Amino acid sequence: MSHRLVFVLLALIGAVSDLWTKTWAFDRIPPGGREIPVIPGFFSIGRTTNEGIVFGLFAGAGSFFQVVSILAVPIILGIYWAVRKPRWIVTLSLGLVMAGTLGNMVDRIEYGHVRDFIKFFWKNHTWPLFNLADSYISVGVILLSIDMLFFDDKRKSREPEPSSAKPTEPMPRIDVSEPDNAQKADGPAAAPPLS
Repeated sequence: MSHRLVFVLLALIGAVSDLWTKTWAFDRIPPGGREIPVIPGFFSIGRTTNEGIVFGLFAGAGSFFQVVSILAVPIILGIYWAVRKPRWIVTLSLGLVMAGTLGNMVDRIEYGHVRDFIKFFWKNHTWPLFNLADSYISVGVILLSIDMLFFDDKRKSREPEPSSAKPTEPMPRIDVSEPDNAQKADGPAAAPPLS
């Protein structure tokens, strides 16, 4: 399977799964309704909205992130299509980032905000609610960072560097003496005639 097909399929399947799970959660929990515990004391399904970015950061930014998410789609496509021979980690990471961007972009266009429902907590600490799109973007960025930090330099070091030295002409042999000009022109000198 080609890299570009995997990128497109991952982006589409990821975006659809994000939108479906958000709709599923919001259909089961009405506004102001109680959370659904999944793992008591650790994980539950909740309901909240977010106008900011992942994990509730920069909430209250209004339509700014709606414009950013729309512009991000062609930018990510352009970055990926510009890579002539992508490695699988680049294909997977950018596919995940595209999936998350598409999922949250649809929410922002349709509702003016992003729907969050995944809630993790431990004792007195509660992690900000998020969704699958946030997870896709986070994992994609981490994978891309790992590739750039640990694998990109190794790939460059394996590529042969272009030689800057000028080609040299072969050195003349020193064990062969140049023939005499006369011998070169007429062959070996003839013996003088006898008188």
